[in-house]
Amino acid sequence: MSRSHSAGELPTLPDLLTPGLDLVFVGINPGERSAERGHYYGHPGNAFWRCISRSPLASRELTPEDDAALAQDGIGFTDLVKRVITDSSLVTDDELREAIPAFRARLAPATPRAVCFTAVRPFAALYPGAWRARGWGRQDVPPLEGAQVWVMPSPSGRAAAYHRDIDTVLAALAADLGRTNARRGAA
Repeated sequence: MSRSHSAGELPTLPDLLTPGLDLVFVGINPGERSAERGHYYGHPGNAFWRCISRSPLASRELTPEDDAALAQDGIGFTDLVKRVITDSSLVTDDELREAIPAFRARLAPATPRAVCFTAVRPFAALYPGAWRARGWGRQDVPPLEGAQVWVMPSPSGRAAAYHRDIDTVLAALAADLGRTNARRGAA
């Protein structure tokens, strides 16, 4: 695919948030490939869609093109920072902190039951100091706009060593939301 835009020129991804969601996945920021495709976790090296497809949260194989349609299944998407940049390590801690009020305002009307951060950094921005004492999964922190707070490893290709942990978190999250029978034919 030839790229005709620089990351700074690409439009950000829209929030895929509707009232009454069960679950919202929250990333750090949209990557360039995701913004080019117009879908969350759109880079081919990102394991998000493979992991969620294996989980009880999905009843079928999912792709980035399914992101908006998942609202019908109670699942939404957003990012803490809406600036498009492929290397999320270039999103500063100040930028993360400054994005919190707008993020909370976008999230609140969705009234999700659970929020799952797909990386530690956005969680740590909202709950400074809390990560050191916790591992992956449900976090024992105050609710975020009324929602349970979960953290899973990044599905980025750079975090491939942690992708098995994503499966564990998504299975526990599905069970907590009462979605253990979503997979057809699952044992």
